[in-house]
Amino acid sequence: MIRYDCHAEFQLARRDIDKAWVERVLSDPHEREDRGDKISLLACLPERGKMLRVVVRLNDPEYVITAYFDKRKPCA
Repeated sequence: MIRYDCHAEFQLARRDIDKAWVERVLSDPHEREDRGDKISLLACLPERGKMLRVVVRLNDPEYVITAYFDKRKPCA
C-alpha cells in the first residue's frame, strides 16, 4: 500500500501532480537512482512532456517522500 509523507501530500498539490502518475512511476520506472537511504524513481509522462521524479525510502519503497518534475532530465 502506497503511503505519502505530509511533505509529499503538500508538494503534490502545490505542483499539480496526480497520485495516479506517482503510482505509475512506482510500478514502472524508466530510471532508478540510489541516493543513500533514498531512491529516486523516474519516468516520462507523455501527457505532461516531463520527467517525473518520485523519491521513496530505501527500506520502505511504498513510502513517498516527495515528487517533482525534473527539469534536468528531459523525456527521451
